[in-house]
Amino acid sequence: MHPRSSSTSSFEVAASRERRRRWATLLWALLWLVVLDVGASLAFAFPGDVKNVNPGKLQLFFDYGRSMEARVRRMTRADPKETAPITLAGWYRPLTAVERPAQPGAIPITVYGMSHAVRLADALHAEFPNYAVRTVAGPGATTNWSFGAFRRDRGNRASKVVVLAIMSSTLPEITSMTPMTWNVSFPLAYTQDRYVLGADGRLRVITPPYESFADFTAALNDPQKWAAAVAKFKRYDPFYDALMFRATPLDHWTLVRLARRAWINRRDRETASDVLTAKSFNPDSEAVKVANAIIAEFAAMARRNGQLPVIYIVNNYGYGNQLYRALRGTLDRDRIPYLSSDTVVDPNNPANYLPDTHFTDENDRLLAQALDRVIADNSAR
Repeated sequence: MHPRSSSTSSFEVAASRERRRRWATLLWALLWLVVLDVGASLAFAFPGDVKNVNPGKLQLFFDYGRSMEARVRRMTRADPKETAPITLAGWYRPLTAVERPAQPGAIPITVYGMSHAVRLADALHAEFPNYAVRTVAGPGATTNWSFGAFRRDRGNRASKVVVLAIMSSTLPEITSMTPMTWNVSFPLAYTQDRYVLGADGRLRVITPPYESFADFTAALNDPQKWAAAVAKFKRYDPFYDALMFRATPLDHWTLVRLARRAWINRRDRETASDVLTAKSFNPDSEAVKVANAIIAEFAAMARRNGQLPVIYIVNNYGYGNQLYRALRGTLDRDRIPYLSSDTVVDPNNPANYLPDTHFTDENDRLLAQALDRVIADNSAR
């Protein structure tokens, strides 16, 4: 047996020291990451007031990656007087309608949709006193929510005109059951109908696990009911992602939240590009097929009620008029009146939009004038 050489022994000692140095460096790096994480959490902590959901840009930035369940639980209280006001918005029961003052004999019109649709309704009310304008809207509402609201709305029977809004930037989410599965910017708790196409091509509706604030808080505070609700989202909502949705202890770590936010943004970009881009749309995507089926059924139901249906197509900045192109076949086939914003507002000019994606006030006024012409042209038929 040969004795170990001094050179071999020296090499092993050096290797051992190198390993210890690397481990020490790693431990120090981890320690500093923990220190930075804790520091960021303390420096940019969300306020304790549940009603303050918009405290500042930095607080929001570091909070975006928190799970939707954790964010909703933080701002929700069972008592409507104590909960954050945003948690009370968008529910089907009771369905909230806003009616604007109108002169006697004004033409009643109801507009269903998101804030872009509300701004159009406000502009129509300001420009044309001959309309009695009513809105049924939800924050960030997708068209499946709006169609579900139309189906439930018992107060619109006097309306001579009904307008359904659809928007290019949220077209992919038309297959979702709640904004909690996709809207990372604003944790909205309300739910909406999920529409699927049957083998015969007809729409089939899957109702959400709860439709009112009271039922939502009851489920949120009952583990068994909440598990059943989450199970339904998981089964029917293609945007459901447990990593994004479910609350875990990892919500307390700033770095985890930032990583999760990056993952969510990447997922949403990929999902959107599979449905609609500035240059094309995918006619075989479920979102495009469901959107066409919804506007066809909306028009048919409105006509059975003796109402004039109008589709308001909101083309967001950077999307061109691809949404209109995706719907054009159904609009032409069923002769459905529509207003596509690109016929009035250039969707490729950023000056036409506000920083929050809405049209400028002047463009909303021009769109209201265009809507009046659509109504007048089709009412005369």
